[in-house]
Amino acid sequence: MRITTARLAGLGLAAALSLVACGGGGSGTPSTAAAGAATTATTAAAPVPTVPATTVVPPTTTAAPSAAGKVSANDATRAELQAAFTAAGISSPAQWAREVEEYRPYVADDPTFAKLRQELAKYNPGPGVVDQIVATLVP
Repeated sequence: MRITTARLAGLGLAAALSLVACGGGGSGTPSTAAAGAATTATTAAAPVPTVPATTVVPPTTTAAPSAAGKVSANDATRAELQAAFTAAGISSPAQWAREVEEYRPYVADDPTFAKLRQELAKYNPGPGVVDQIVATLVP
């Protein structure tokens, strides 16, 4: 009959655990030989595959929504613009995100977004839509 290493290790582990459980050294503490056998048996019986670690690094951008839900008109990605417009309840957020992105850059000293308002007016937005869009943006 052929005995494999895994079975032999398992038997060694079982014997070591029995010794430890029964207090096999007489002194009330497990012997170092039994503890060493348990460690060796465990290592031999079940090798642990190594898995490469992955690190998730959040993107660094100034376009991330602030606490007020605003995003940068100049730096936000189209997806970030669309998400902000969706959260603000603006209809057709994908279309407006595309338009805001198209007419970049916007000057930092114009919080009213006069240039953007003029460009968006070409598309005949519904009442208040341009105001909602501007309200979600920071220069």
